[in-house]
Parts: sequence; C-alpha cells; structure tokens
Amino acid sequence: MALLVVLLYLPALGNGFVNWDDDLYVYNNPQVRSIAPSSLLRAFTHIHAASGNWHPLTMISHAADYAIWGLRPLGHHLTSILLHGFNAALVVLLALRLLQARPGGRALSRRAMLAAGLMAGLLFGLHPLHVESVAWVSERKDLLAALFYLLGVLSYLRYAGHAATAITPWTDRRYLITLLCFFLALLSKPMALSFPFVLLIIDWYPLDRLQHTQVRRLLREKIPFFLLDLGFAVITVLGQRASGAFRPLAEVTLGPRVLVAIKAATIYLAKTALPTGLLPFYSYPAHVSLLSWEFGVPVVMMMAAAVGCLAAVKKHRGFTAALASYLVVLLPVLGIVQIGPQAMADRYTYLPSVSLVALVGAGFGALWDRPAVASAKWKKAALVSAGLLLLGFLSWQSVRQLDVWRNSETLWSRVLQYEPWNTEARNNRASYYYDRGEYGKALEDYNAALGVQPSLGRAHTSKRRSAYFNDRAITYVRLGKYAEALADEDQAIGLRPTEASYYFNRGNIHFLTGRYLEARDDFDRAIAASPVASPAYLQKRGLVYRRLSMEDKALDDLNHAQMLRTTPPEP
Repeated sequence: MALLVVLLYLPALGNGFVNWDDDLYVYNNPQVRSIAPSSLLRAFTHIHAASGNWHPLTMISHAADYAIWGLRPLGHHLTSILLHGFNAALVVLLALRLLQARPGGRALSRRAMLAAGLMAGLLFGLHPLHVESVAWVSERKDLLAALFYLLGVLSYLRYAGHAATAITPWTDRRYLITLLCFFLALLSKPMALSFPFVLLIIDWYPLDRLQHTQVRRLLREKIPFFLLDLGFAVITVLGQRASGAFRPLAEVTLGPRVLVAIKAATIYLAKTALPTGLLPFYSYPAHVSLLSWEFGVPVVMMMAAAVGCLAAVKKHRGFTAALASYLVVLLPVLGIVQIGPQAMADRYTYLPSVSLVALVGAGFGALWDRPAVASAKWKKAALVSAGLLLLGFLSWQSVRQLDVWRNSETLWSRVLQYEPWNTEARNNRASYYYDRGEYGKALEDYNAALGVQPSLGRAHTSKRRSAYFNDRAITYVRLGKYAEALADEDQAIGLRPTEASYYFNRGNIHFLTGRYLEARDDFDRAIAASPVASPAYLQKRGLVYRRLSMEDKALDDLNHAQMLRTTPPEP
C-alpha cells in the first residue's frame, strides 16, 4: 500500500522549488547549509526569523537533504514522498488498532479488518487534499509532525492496553515513548498541540477507559502533555508575533474570524468528500456577514452536525469520536488566532483527516462483513469496484494537483485562474518571471497587482503595496525605463518611509542616471535606516563618492564594506 502511494507521487520528482517559502526554508537559507553540531544546535536555539516558526526537527531534515542533494529539488521531493508513504502505512496500522480496541459489538473478520485498514491508508495516501503537504518542500513540517503524531497515538494504544496493571504511568516504557513522540511532533510543527485532547477522546472511544479508570487518573496521565502544550504555545505566539505574522483584532474582529473558521471547517469536509477546485492559496474574504449565504449556510450546517453528534453520542460513538477528533486537530489552524493572509489551506487537512479516513475505512469493513454482501459474490465485487473507482478518481485528481506544484508559474497561475484579483499570486508570479529575465511578463503582473486594492487591514495593505511599487520599479530599471522606476520608488517610500532597501534602490536609479548628489543622499538614508551595517550600501555610497571626486570618503566606505564582508558574524 505504501509503495502504491509512493508510485503515485513519483511525478513530483520532476518538480522544482517554488518561490513561496522554499526560499526561506531551503534554497536561500544559510541555516540548512551545514549539518555541523553548531548548526544543529542553532536549529534548537533560534526561531526562524522570516516565518516566526520554531520547528528544529524540520530545519534539521532540510539540512540533511541539503547535505545529500545540495539544491537539486529531486532529492528534497523524494524525502517528502517517502515520508508520506510511511505515514500512509501508519494510518493502516492505526485504523486496525482502533478497530481492535472497540468495546462490545460484533468483531469484524480478518479480511474485513484488512479491507478497512487498507481503505483508510489508501484514502489518506491518495487523497488530492494532501498533495500540498507532499509536493511543497516547505511543508516538510506537516509530514514530520504527522509521522511522530501517528507513532505517538499507536504507542498510547499499546500503553492503554496495559495501563491497568501499571502502578504509575511514569515507569511504563510505552507511556514514555508516547510522550517522546509528542515532543518530537511539536519540534516538527506546533499544530501537534492537539495531541493530548485526541488522547482523551480515544480514552472515551474506542478504549472506553472512562468505564474502568478514574477520571482523575486519566487527567493526571495527561499533565506532562499539557505542560508541553503550554510551553510550545508560548513559543509559537512569541515567534509569530515577532515576525509580524499575527493579524491583530483591530484588523479582523472576533466575529468575522469565527464565521470564516466555521466556513473553512465546512469546506474542508466538502472538499474531503469531493476534492475539486483545490487551490494553493485561498484569499481572506473582504466582507464577512452571517446574513450572506456564503457564511450563513456553513453555520447552519455546523449546528446541524453538532445536534446530530449529540443525538448519536450513545448509539454511534465512533462517528462522534471521529468528528470530534477531526475538529480538535483542525482547531489551531481554523483562524481564530489568525496568522498570515490566507483564509484556509489544503495542507491544514493533512493530520485532521486521519480520523475521517479511519471512520470511512471502518464503514467499508462493516459493509464487507454484512451477510447480504458476504453471501453474494457479485455484491462483494460491486463493493470492491466502487472502492477502486473512488481510489482511481482520487489518484487522478492527485496527479493533476501535482502538476500545479511543478514550478512557481504553474502554482500562481492556478490561483489566478480562480482568484484573478489575488495580489499575492500576481506578485509572486511576477517575481518568477523577473528571475527568469521575462521582464515584460513580470511588468504585466505587477501592473495587475497594483490595480487591485488588497482586501487586508490598512497597515498590511500599506506594506504590500509599497513592496509591489518597489518590485515594479526594479523591473522598470531592467527595461531601461528610469523615469517610471523613480516614480514607483517614490510611491514605495511614501507608503513605508522607514524601509532602508527602498532608499537604496532609489539611490541606484539616481546613480544610473548620473544624479550623484541625489544618489548619495538616498544611500545616506538607507544606511541610517538599516538596523545593521550593510556592506552593499557602503560600497555603493563609496562608488558615488568616487564619482564626486571625494576620494577620502570613498576609500573609507569601500574599506568599511570590505571589513564587514571579511568579518565573520557573531554566533
């Protein structure tokens, strides 16, 4: 089964990196260029400055790939594909263990159990919603977190089967392995914070430990897990706040966030059932209202699902437990605490979907064992055919989705196909064209991005639009249109007057057009606004001084720039 999943994803080996976080995590990240002990230690002692994430195991995995493959994308994709295949195999084992742990009821036959486990694993491994987590190198954190998360749940199921004979959990090897796996999952991605809550749901069903174990003991078992939760939650909040990824309540109030979260949870379920219209980026809605069908219908559907779960809590505990686990694992990324400009993301379903595929697998196994199906070969053949058709459809959609991630152009063109107003996609595709020297195409996308007012908060809009003006100005320079470039750089500086790089770029335009006094003034401003001394800024000002025949000042700047380049940075 794992081999089938790996074979499906082999086309991703021909994909490249994309200009969406892959630069931050891999090909422009000096942190992954070494696997020396000091570099590995730095992964644990530093929060990733650009993303605000602290996931040392993820960074170490990227460093290991770089040590083996360098910057050849094939090797980085291969690691992700193998991890996904292994995770799919773990889903099979987990589905089987959960079925074996069910209290009471009719036991499934061995063939039905096998069919249930394989169906769960294949649904997980072949589902196109998971392509983003596998084909996007930067989402290695999803795969690693899921790996240790699944191993932790499997270890906990083994522990729970012997917990009654243990004097204290702290001396049980299986319990300690569970705790270790949870810790490693958190070191891979903070989304694993849901782990202890999922364990409590498993205690209720299928383990049924509430019937045989004191609630106080169950909670006491979870204390170390909740302490880890607290520590990692604090680190995550501080890191994201420092990177500027948090969107304050002044931008998006709590009411709209809740409505967007409910809509996202509903759409995730819908796309799990019918995975069409999958996008790498879903823009945050500009207008949110409970009175609109876009948000009112999901609220009604979620309320109906809650009522259904309460009504089925006694007779259909498996359904209730699966849906509760799904929502609990999904909760940290639903956007109540909004990080980034997206409203939702396919990658967020990677780990939450495990409970859903396990539920569907159990249903498939139950159908397999039904007397009406077991006694008629044609009915069993029809059941197998239906399962194969479903898996074939999912595989076809996944292969199509893999092509979306082939490169930055295909990635952002997919987003623009559905959201032509998406300024983030326009700017990123323009950057791809610029890097390839296709300046005319880049200019078209920058023009389109600046023609749309981003649906974000005022501060965020100012930052984005200033960056677009700056990037278009650089493109104009490549096309030899200096007057247009200067006008754009003036706009960028007007929106963000403290950004050092904008003054530096405007100074370059003045330098290219022979306006050396204006260039010197802008380089002065860039050096004053820069938080650390930049050798590039000093060198360029030194060249200006040379053009102005101010040789002493030119020599001072050029020597200072050379000294900064040859002095190793402080650890």
